[in-house]
Amino acid sequence: MYKIRMPKFGLTMEKGYIERWLKKEGGLVKKGDSLLEVSSDKISNEITSPTSGILLKILGKEGEEYQVGHVIAIIGEKNEQSQLEKDLGELNKKHLYQNISDKLPVKETKRINENIPNIKASPLAKKMAKENGIVLSKVQGSGPGGRITKQDILAFLEQQQKDDFKIEKLSGLRKTIIERLSKSYHNSITLTNSTEVDFTQFKKQTKSLGVSITSGIIFLLCKVLLRLKQFNSHFEKDCLKEYNIVNIGLAVDTEKGLIVPVLKNAHTLDIKNIQENIIDLSNRARINKVKENELNDSTFTITNLGMMRTDFFTAVLNPPEVAILGIGRIIKKPYIIDEDKIAIRELAFLSLSYDHRVIDGADAARFLDILAQHIEKPELIKNKGVDKK
Repeated sequence: MYKIRMPKFGLTMEKGYIERWLKKEGGLVKKGDSLLEVSSDKISNEITSPTSGILLKILGKEGEEYQVGHVIAIIGEKNEQSQLEKDLGELNKKHLYQNISDKLPVKETKRINENIPNIKASPLAKKMAKENGIVLSKVQGSGPGGRITKQDILAFLEQQQKDDFKIEKLSGLRKTIIERLSKSYHNSITLTNSTEVDFTQFKKQTKSLGVSITSGIIFLLCKVLLRLKQFNSHFEKDCLKEYNIVNIGLAVDTEKGLIVPVLKNAHTLDIKNIQENIIDLSNRARINKVKENELNDSTFTITNLGMMRTDFFTAVLNPPEVAILGIGRIIKKPYIIDEDKIAIRELAFLSLSYDHRVIDGADAARFLDILAQHIEKPELIKNKGVDKK
């Protein structure tokens, strides 16, 4: 028999969360087959079978967390099934009747109730239980000696109607998001500055180059971050570490939560390379194919909600970074140009959230002003390299 253990994806991983099993207990598996999906605090991965055989026993439940190294399944040969059951012994017996429904078919309810002779209930209560498919052992009696009455059955039925919802355990990824949000709010003083920017010419320029708005902004953002390095920093243990390289975290919305893959050394890439890289990272993030080392070492993060109906928002810091840029949707509006002329322009809000412990509001305003000027003069993105001035 071969024991499948909770794997370790990265150096810091301690527990894994079982998203779902891809094979059924008792089914045949081949070496290399996908067995299950497991998520850590950063990514989700499919676990493949290291051997061929029968999936004799699934010990790890969907929706539960297990320590790295914990046995979550056993693969073996058919003739090993009886030995496995013997080894597990009494361990599994307590799970046999845990999932009996509160409401069962009438025949099944009658059979169960008849096999519970010690329960005291009035004839009317028994009749009502039978008609409504209620297992009497689940009803708390309020009569003498715990006798179940008509009122107890009615109260039980009322409670069933109130329980019209489903409780789902949070995934490991969602728990990590909660922890990071809490850390961000408790360990920093976050403020947000915003400005409305004219994207009219910028949209035309990026379109002519065959790149996205996000790619163009990242290209220009690198210029600003290399000029104002306090925003391209980590703040830890009373020290501000300013970076000479730009690693951009890209907030990507996935079915399982927010993932932030990192475009490393973005300052060395031209706009076409940036486009290719963010498409690759975003696509792989959505199908859980991002590697552990692609989620680390960001120096600044951006989050773009421009494709959704959001004009302005306050993004949450990604510690230990000190700033994050939020991009709202671009919409057409009347706009004053050339002092007294009104024209229809394409405008959007940029929102810079920052840690006020190390960045002042005036500095944040300067950051947005410089970035906005770059966007409103899109000829800058024609450059193949990066202008550090």
